Amino acid sequence: MPFQKMQTKLPTRQWAIVGHPGSGKSTFAAQMQSPMVVIDADHRFAEVMRHVAGDVFSLSDNASDNVDAERIAALLRQNMVGSGVRTVVIDSLTAIIAPLVTAAVMDNDAGRNKNRAAAFKPKALAMRLLQDAITGYGVDTLWVYHLRNGMDAKAQAIESTSISTVELARLRRSLNMQLRVVEQSGKRGVVVDWARCGRSGLTLWDDTGCWKGMPERIEQAAYGGLTVEDMERIADSTPTSFVSAQAAVAWGFEQGAFNDAVHAQNAYDKLKGEKLPKTSSEMWKLWISEVRDRLQREPV
Repeated sequence: MPFQKMQTKLPTRQWAIVGHPGSGKSTFAAQMQSPMVVIDADHRFAEVMRHVAGDVFSLSDNASDNVDAERIAALLRQNMVGSGVRTVVIDSLTAIIAPLVTAAVMDNDAGRNKNRAAAFKPKALAMRLLQDAITGYGVDTLWVYHLRNGMDAKAQAIESTSISTVELARLRRSLNMQLRVVEQSGKRGVVVDWARCGRSGLTLWDDTGCWKGMPERIEQAAYGGLTVEDMERIADSTPTSFVSAQAAVAWGFEQGAFNDAVHAQNAYDKLKGEKLPKTSSEMWKLWISEVRDRLQREPV
């Protein structure tokens, strides 16, 4: 078969979406391209299947397969080729990774591990295996994870993600867009927190009640009117700010300034502890300068 000429087109949807439980993340997933295969780790996708325009395939009839990284990888290898699947939905990454984190913490607290850091190795390996298995087929992907509310050491209310800064930094190598569900005055919207080669910082509101057409609207808002050169310029540009510390760490790791995401987070925390910035913008400037200095000093 002769080679086919490559055509300029929109980037494949390598997306992640985060939001509070019940905010409509699975319903959003139902608007992705079908046929889709759903890694139904939360075991609730059947509730939103009516919103899918085409076929939905289950990863396995065995519920436990949907939360086991090795089984997920094996089943995708067995069934993806020739399946016609256009989107893989991971709903949710939280349900796969969180039990591994809990087990590691419990073992450390019980004193069963001589090396406390090594206890988290299964989580890191599971994350790598999932990324390699899911992104290797060139189809669209949507990784779903959760926001949660809690209290910090000073009893102040804080919002955090169910996936750690380190794991999100590792995940971002497989992404080209990070989305966040927001609610305001009874309406739900999606914020484009980061787009690798498109516009970021956009908020699109849902007027349909089920996110109908929202993926296409996001693509138009993020990429509409941009040339290939524009996209390359955006991808290569240095940000001036970040939506969160997690995004800052992920950017630093992506630049190649650190040999691992753990190293990037430790460097970020150390810099913040030493410099004691008073504002986020001050911290972003310090961090960007630190990453640039590291890249100039020595290759990783």
